[in-house]
Amino acid sequence: MKTFLSLLLCMSLSAQAEIIDFTRIRQKKVRKLMAENALVLKEDFKRLETTCFQDDGSYSKNTKSFLIKASPDAVWAAYKGSKPRQCWIGKLVSFGCLYDSPNTPMVYDDNEYSGMKVGQILFIQLRLFGGIYKLAVAHKVVAVNEESRSLQICYLKRGASEGSQFIRLIPTPEGYTEVLHETYYKSSSAFRDKRIYPGIHEKVISAYHENVASTLRTDFLVSR
Repeated sequence: MKTFLSLLLCMSLSAQAEIIDFTRIRQKKVRKLMAENALVLKEDFKRLETTCFQDDGSYSKNTKSFLIKASPDAVWAAYKGSKPRQCWIGKLVSFGCLYDSPNTPMVYDDNEYSGMKVGQILFIQLRLFGGIYKLAVAHKVVAVNEESRSLQICYLKRGASEGSQFIRLIPTPEGYTEVLHETYYKSSSAFRDKRIYPGIHEKVISAYHENVASTLRTDFLVSR
C-alpha cells in the first residue's frame, strides 16, 4: 500500500512539474497566445504545427546582412549558446519563454538555458508604434546545421505570418563573419507584407543580431 501511495505521489509531482507556470511569463500577449493555443502542459507543445516556407512563388522576401568582427567559430558558438533573455531584449522586443524538449524544464526569463537545438519553440513579444500595439510571436527551430553554420526558424500556425527565417554565417577574407538573414513570409494582408512587416522585421532582427554580437564584446556593423 505504501509503495502504491508513493507511486501516486511521484506521478502527481511529475504532472505538476509539467504545468506551465504563467506567473513567470510577464508579457500579457505571450500568455494570451499560449492560451489561444491551449498550452497548459508541456506535452501540449507536441500539437503545434509550423508553416515553413514553400518555394511556390507566393512569399515575399527580406534579406539583410550584418558584419561581426569575430571568427565564424566564435560567432556560431554565440548564436547557439546565448541565453534567449540576452538576445531578445530591447525597446521593440522582449523574451517570454521557451519550450526546449519534453524531458527538460521550460525556459523562463530567470532560469538556465542549455543552448539552441532543433525542436525548440520561442515566444517573444513585440512592442510596436511606441508601445501602442503589442504582438506575441512564436518561432520553432527546425534546423541547426553545424557544417554550414546555418539555422532555419519557422513560424507557427495561427500566427500573423507564415514562412521561414534562414540565418547563415559566411567567413570574410579578414577573418570576420558576415551574418546573412533571409526571411520568406506571407500573411492575409498584402499591404502588411509590403508596407508594414519589412521595416518592423528589420529593426527586430537588427536588435537580435546586435545583442548576440554584444556577448562577444566585439564590433557590430549593419549592411544591406
